[in-house]
Formats: sequence, C-alpha cells, structure tokens
Amino acid sequence: MQKPYNTLVKLTGIVFWVLNNSTSLAQTNEAYHRLDQFVNASCETTFEEIQSDALSQILEFKVYHIKKDINHLYGEKEKRSVMFIVIDNGTQVKSFERIKSDTELPELLSYIRRDFSLDENTAPLFETMLDHIYPVEDWKPDKREFFFLNGKWYFLRDAYFRTKQGFEVTVDANGKITGIRYKMKWNENNDS
Repeated sequence: MQKPYNTLVKLTGIVFWVLNNSTSLAQTNEAYHRLDQFVNASCETTFEEIQSDALSQILEFKVYHIKKDINHLYGEKEKRSVMFIVIDNGTQVKSFERIKSDTELPELLSYIRRDFSLDENTAPLFETMLDHIYPVEDWKPDKREFFFLNGKWYFLRDAYFRTKQGFEVTVDANGKITGIRYKMKWNENNDS
C-alpha cells in the first residue's frame, strides 16, 4: 500500500511544481510584454540607407544610418536621439569598429571592394567615405586633410594639443589597400 501513496505524493508534488512554474513564467512573460509595450511607446527607430557614390564605389556592402528617438524619458517633454552607422554584410548588420587609440581596422579593410584602388583621383572619395562612417563631430574644428607619403595615405581628421590624428592607409604598388589603422598621433618628421 505504501507504493501507490508515494507515487501519488510525487505526482502531486510534480503537478504543484509545474503549476507554480507555469504561473511564474506567465507572470514573467506578462512583465516582459508590459516592458516591451513601454519601450515601443517610448522609442521610435528609423533606418535609412546612406546614399553616396563614395560608399558604393569603395565598400562592398550597403551602409545605413539608424536613429532611435527616445520620448518622455523620466517625464521630460523633449526627446533624445541615439544614432548608429552600420553596415549590412549580407549575413548580419554590424557597427563599424570603434576607435579607442591606435587601432587596427581589419573589418573595415574587409569591406573594401576588391576592385578599388586608392590613388590621387580616388583619395577625395575615400575621405568622403570616412566622413560617412566615421564622421567628425560638429563641435570639433575641421582639421581634415589627406596626402600620400612614403607608400601610405594619411587621412587626418583631428588635432589634439597640436598633435594630428587620423587614418593611415597602406597600399601596394597598384593602389590596392593592404592595411588601415587609426593613429592617435602623427608626427610630420616620422610617419611610422
């Protein structure tokens, strides 16, 4: 007689556990649903392809501008905006590499079209492409310039305490880009 009683107790315990967990999961799902509704009511997201000859001639993939407007944050009437510049590589959407200090940019290099050559004719296009994907902040003075020196192209973007900084682009003899990095300090006397 003991065996059916133990089985009944175990089954009752399992039923209570399932009911308790399903109620808990339902409450969690309801909370997620309410949170999702709040985010959807408070945020508006727009996507726009950046149309540019520079981007289409240099990059293999399309570049998009994503803008997320956040309304009524903490009861404030004005909205705040967050902007992203991303690339859709055909498999996934990715942000461009973040520049922190001297930074190698292998992903950016992988997005360059195989048939693109960087030379004196295409350097202005390359600078325009950089303006789209790594824009110079509006509040910063315009310190942009580009030039070719010792087998490398320099696209300087900023100056900080009289030190110029920007992109260093290595090319082969045919102008094919073989390396891209951001340099925090460019010394006119020593470009390495």
